[in-house]
Amino acid sequence: MGTTFNLRDFTEKYNNEVHFRNNKDEPFYRWYSFVEGFSGNFVKSIIRELDCTPSLCLDPFSGSGTTPLACQELGIKCLSFEINPFLHDLTKAKLYRRYDRQFFEDTIDMLEQGLVKHEDTWEYPKLDPQTLFEREHLKKWILNRQVAWAIFDILTEIENLLDDSEGHHKLLLRMALASNLLDVSNVFRNGKCLSYKPNWQSHGLSRRDVHKKFISFCRNVILQDMQQLNSDDKMVDNYHLCRNGDARKLIKDLEDQSVDLVITSPPYLNSRDYTDIYRLELWMLGYLKSYADERELRKSTLRSHVQILWPNEETLKINRLTEVLKELEKHREELWNRSIPEMIKGYFADMNVIFEALYKKLKGKSKVYLTVGNSSYCEQTIETDAIIAEIAEMNRFQVDEIRVARYLKSSGQQDSKKIRESIIVLTKT
Repeated sequence: MGTTFNLRDFTEKYNNEVHFRNNKDEPFYRWYSFVEGFSGNFVKSIIRELDCTPSLCLDPFSGSGTTPLACQELGIKCLSFEINPFLHDLTKAKLYRRYDRQFFEDTIDMLEQGLVKHEDTWEYPKLDPQTLFEREHLKKWILNRQVAWAIFDILTEIENLLDDSEGHHKLLLRMALASNLLDVSNVFRNGKCLSYKPNWQSHGLSRRDVHKKFISFCRNVILQDMQQLNSDDKMVDNYHLCRNGDARKLIKDLEDQSVDLVITSPPYLNSRDYTDIYRLELWMLGYLKSYADERELRKSTLRSHVQILWPNEETLKINRLTEVLKELEKHREELWNRSIPEMIKGYFADMNVIFEALYKKLKGKSKVYLTVGNSSYCEQTIETDAIIAEIAEMNRFQVDEIRVARYLKSSGQQDSKKIRESIIVLTKT
């Protein structure tokens, strides 16, 4: 079948740490619920087990910024890369340390006063998605008319109150609005997509309800967390080490042998398209202007989904991979999407590019901790952790062990079977 790795049971240690919900009460982390992320405590537990404190950490798939934020709290520099522009801005907002608490409090007061005055109706912006806003001819829509108007009220007040010199506070307020968008909408995140809430037609919020939720979040969450800020100039500031772009390219731009720790979690091979999952934030906050923009963002992501028709990549010479692809080929017509084999080939080809580039950038004996989830299609389990471990070995990394963090239930589009989520521990030889 392939190389046998040291598979260790870490479920008792990691079961409560490899998901985001442990961040929900933590200052800064709690500014946005990012269900795909791990906890800050997970990052800190890894750093505590090292023989010495790293000088520079890297997270090439930083999501909402948990790794650079946890490192910042520990006084460790951390480079972070994220392809999704909304998530990149969210990370920047969390990492910035020089907010003016009194200025922010005064701004919230002025925002509240300004929002009360909004009475006029708004014309919907001309956006390509036709189901974003309530319209007479539609049966379903994501934002009720009153909710949409309230969101436009908030965005307008933010722009009117703050100029470009106050860009950090403006970004923070936009991220506060992002944190409320899903809650005030008619949809929820349902695995790979946005689905309508049960009885969504009867859950209408008024314009003032949305205003109050936003102001409450700013006062009771963000303003409260600002009390934790330390303006000591000697403290590590990972804000300036946060990059928006494709990890496959950005890693190559790093100085050779500059990084001595990697803690990351690439997109799982579960067909989730994060452009879809976060499309409400991407469209409403202006990151996307057209379907062409949306398609370009999708095309630039790791090949972990089938929203793009990926080219047929040459299969890496790994027995585990070739054998499972051979079985899937027999059942191609039964797959929920016939392009899944091409996605799988592309995904592991992308991971090979990552490890090939990463090897040159790491110092000798540096550690890599990679959190991944296995997947299953047509009763064929894709051992993502073991295949990535083999890819790492092909690129001269030593596989120390694979730690089983917990067991997940695969989605209905896969097989609804239990599959493992693991942390691959590597050392640069």
